[in-house]
Amino acid sequence: MAVAKGKKEDVKKKSSKEISKEETIIRYGFLTLAVIIGLCLIYFVIASLIPNNYIKIGNHKIAEEEFMYQTNTQYKVFANYYQDYIRNLGFDLSTPEGISAFMKTAYDNQRSFGQMLLEGVVDSIQEQYIMLDQIKETGFKIDEEELEESLAIQLEAIQRAADESGYDLDKYAKLFYGTSFKAMQKVIRQTLRAQQYTTYLEEQNISAVTEERALSYYNSVDAEGNAVRDEIDRFTVVTILKRTVDDQFQPLAEDVIAAAKVKAAEIFEMAKSGGDIYELAKLYSDDLNDKEAEESEEETDDAAKPGEFTFTKKEVGTTELSKWALKASVGDLDLIETEIGHVIIKLIDRTDYEDMKDDIFKLIASSDFEMKMNEYKDMEQYKVGLYKPYQELYLTYAITQ
Repeated sequence: MAVAKGKKEDVKKKSSKEISKEETIIRYGFLTLAVIIGLCLIYFVIASLIPNNYIKIGNHKIAEEEFMYQTNTQYKVFANYYQDYIRNLGFDLSTPEGISAFMKTAYDNQRSFGQMLLEGVVDSIQEQYIMLDQIKETGFKIDEEELEESLAIQLEAIQRAADESGYDLDKYAKLFYGTSFKAMQKVIRQTLRAQQYTTYLEEQNISAVTEERALSYYNSVDAEGNAVRDEIDRFTVVTILKRTVDDQFQPLAEDVIAAAKVKAAEIFEMAKSGGDIYELAKLYSDDLNDKEAEESEEETDDAAKPGEFTFTKKEVGTTELSKWALKASVGDLDLIETEIGHVIIKLIDRTDYEDMKDDIFKLIASSDFEMKMNEYKDMEQYKVGLYKPYQELYLTYAITQ
């Protein structure tokens, strides 16, 4: 009996242990499930707070706030660069409709202004993250004191702009940059870091340029057979304009145009006969826009001479002038017809290698930097991944404005 009783007790104890074990499994199973559900909820809450990533540079995910700040910052520079084009086509950039119309306008039959802007934004973001990675890889030491000083100056400027606009910093950042003030601070700080390293590389590249290489570059020709020095040199001329169009570039009356041609020929003869070219410019030269001319005179040094200006080939809007200057020798005088009128022109000076040497060294160093940057851009680790198509990015940007 004892034995039998002992067996029954063992069975009872065993059953009790099995039940206890099952309860434990169930309890811990529910606990584990609760933890998993809790973690999922936390994940989804956090995920909902993370901005949508617009682009990806290698493993770097660029959030919407950062992208929008970069876009709005570059837009201001972009719009200023194309201000003449904008003005001539009558775009009103103070309205979303005006911005949208400008951005959708084709520039070169292949890309719209909006596409050009966004390509530039993505390119600059890519370059910035390449520099930030290189800082880590090379162990380049950032001058933190200089960085903080530069950051303080920029933040003070933003604060003043916000105060003048009547908004707090977050509202100002959202309205004018499509982002938050916190995101602005982050991007400005990392931009300053990248700039320090870029400046260091540029200085290194300049010091590596030799005199022989610089002179050879100055005297070379490009792939199209154009003299490189023609792109570098600065030309100083005196011009006397007798215009044939108004300040809206519309043709003047036929009798006015005919009179301008006759008068230009008379002035040219005076100049050829030894007349002071500066005095003749002061007496007879027409201005395309009187208001702009007055503003220009106020900003110009008092020592500037009437009708004289200095330019590079790329800076001259009236291409006939640059074509003439490239072929002329110092002292040459001519009368040429341009799209804006008849111009008496005299070449006063043209720079040479010694005058432009510093610029040449910088050009070569910049070219070396660009070549190295392109090598980085071709690397898989810096490949650009677009999370959203350009058109969608552009539309978001236009609406934000």
